[in-house]
Amino acid sequence: MARQLYVLGANLGDPNGCVVCHGGNPGATDDAQLAHSGAPDGNVLDHFAPAPDAFAVMDKTCGQCHYQQTRSIRKSIMSTEAGKIKVITYGWGVDNDDHLHRYGNYDLVDEDGPAPLYGTPEYEAYVREVVAQHPDQIPDRLAKIPQADMATLAEFPQQAAYSYMRNCNACHLPGKGKAEKGHYRGLGCSGCHIPYGLEGQYEGGDQALDKDKKGRMLVHSIQATEKSKVEVNGHQYSGIQVSTCNACHSSGRRISLSYQGLFAVDRTTTYAPFDIEGKPQTPSSTYLYKHVKEDVHHQAGMICQDCHTSADMHGNGNIGTVALANVEPECQDCHGTPTDYPWDLPLGVGDEILDMDKIDPESPLIEMLTRPRGLADHAMPVTVAFATNHDKKDGYLISARGNPFGNVVKDGDKVILHSATGKTLDVPILKDIEENDAWQNPEGRLAMVGAARHLETMECYACHATWAPSYYGYTYKIDYSDGHQMVDWVESSGKVNPDGTSADADGKSFVMQQGDVTDGDYAYARWEEPVLGINAEGRVTPLVGVIQTTATVVDETGKVVLRNHVAKRESDGMLTIDMQPLNPHTTTRQARACTSCHLDTRTMGYGMRQSDVGTSPQTPIYMGIRDMDGQPITRQGAKPQIEAIENLNTGDYMTILDTDGCQLMEVGPHFSRSKPLSKQQRDALKDKEYRVKAEKALERKP
Repeated sequence: MARQLYVLGANLGDPNGCVVCHGGNPGATDDAQLAHSGAPDGNVLDHFAPAPDAFAVMDKTCGQCHYQQTRSIRKSIMSTEAGKIKVITYGWGVDNDDHLHRYGNYDLVDEDGPAPLYGTPEYEAYVREVVAQHPDQIPDRLAKIPQADMATLAEFPQQAAYSYMRNCNACHLPGKGKAEKGHYRGLGCSGCHIPYGLEGQYEGGDQALDKDKKGRMLVHSIQATEKSKVEVNGHQYSGIQVSTCNACHSSGRRISLSYQGLFAVDRTTTYAPFDIEGKPQTPSSTYLYKHVKEDVHHQAGMICQDCHTSADMHGNGNIGTVALANVEPECQDCHGTPTDYPWDLPLGVGDEILDMDKIDPESPLIEMLTRPRGLADHAMPVTVAFATNHDKKDGYLISARGNPFGNVVKDGDKVILHSATGKTLDVPILKDIEENDAWQNPEGRLAMVGAARHLETMECYACHATWAPSYYGYTYKIDYSDGHQMVDWVESSGKVNPDGTSADADGKSFVMQQGDVTDGDYAYARWEEPVLGINAEGRVTPLVGVIQTTATVVDETGKVVLRNHVAKRESDGMLTIDMQPLNPHTTTRQARACTSCHLDTRTMGYGMRQSDVGTSPQTPIYMGIRDMDGQPITRQGAKPQIEAIENLNTGDYMTILDTDGCQLMEVGPHFSRSKPLSKQQRDALKDKEYRVKAEKALERKP
């Protein structure tokens, strides 16, 4: 890439190639202001662009070579944040009787239809069918999330969700995001491809840059693939580091933290160990942390891009809203099963987002989903053009959706993964482990071979995610009184400066909106073996709490128009705060114990110890002197210590089912197929003979 830039730059009077991306005046060597103005004749840019990766200019900069990526990234999940918007508005009680994803961070139309921008013919056929079967989750258009209307706030206070989301959506790529430790990042493409340190300070060799100023890139280098080496302070690395992902993914479902074994706690409590000066841990990416247990893939040295494909990260050209609809790889793609190698599995295994009964019987997709997927002789063109090219050996492994992994190959009796970090790893293959009786965890064989039904009905991480972070009952207030204002990240990123940067690029020129989010906190946060439910693929999956809204809204006059509100669905009265299906990315070789699912009512969805913790959320709690009926009798004690949450009809925020098995709370608002475990599944978990039956099945195996 650099060599190409040198050639292009030389034709524009700049052999270093800076003007190709930045514009500017290459002849002004002694005047910084003049150098950083205009653009050479013949350049696609007509002005100086300090941030050439910004959405307003990227088509003319990055898009000169990476035109597919700049087209698709506008419609990606990381830009629209449509899935997050749906979850939050649904939880507030807005548009919660359907699964249509209406809103994003800006108006957007999918002008080129359902075909992905890149991928094999098999992948295109698969994606087209996913779009056809899930039009609510992969719509052909999104509207910009509305602003709250003060004139109608009294009769519709739930619209405060719009203000909350506009203040929450700091992470989408069109904007610069929060200018604070752990959140520093670039605009647009630079959000991932330019390294930033935790403190946002420059540590490269350019003497013209102030190394004490915050908000700077770490070094003026691009991080991308294994062949893109970055030099920092005498060290070298390659690939996009997990710390880069942390800048955004440390909030919400906090995947990048969990992957490293980090559990985010609150922002104020002091936790030991203390530092060398005897001071407490300081927040990074907003939070303090406890270390629990890192994912086995992280322990092996893998980074996010080693699994997640270009279609995952840049989007595939369709409007991205829901991770499950867009993310490509499955565990079986590399590890196979105890009975089949990865290349012997048909497409779609582990990714049953498609309903086979809805596919046209004449579609060629039917044959693709029933024959072995095999190995690929060629990597994808996008991989060949821009990534590190690895020898195919016996062939590239293929994803559940039909694209070859350019970094995972079969080599004789081994599967080799080439990490973007430069490491080469042997991938454990389940069929070889079974045939060689090489199980390091006998319980794993009992679960996968003795109870083979597990592999057909469960996500691998339902067992192998031995912990997951859950944040229950997010109680917060939107206060529009007293002239309160807060950042509107949607408008801040949508307002573009003449140089192409967004309004928030300098970390201070924000577009503000009325209101303020105050007093936000969780009822409780836990890290433990997660509750189980069903995801949109129909597979058993971990469920976690993320933002279970318990909302209070104060209008312009100071009147409380909504208090401790937990929303209900209009059609059936079910709570719309939800437990979300999730791969926690906390995989360990040693799976969770059988008894953590079997015979455990909490895992089944009945709540903490079957709802005997916090059993009366609808009743206020008093701590003063009370009469025989429990009523306060002193003026000082007449105010509740804990106010009632009137709609919360569960014993706690993780109770999905009552003791009769009736569903009380939503499970994943994205797809109608997401739900609690069925009665049949719960009854099977209650069966005390489960282990005996699995062991007998092993005895019958030849």
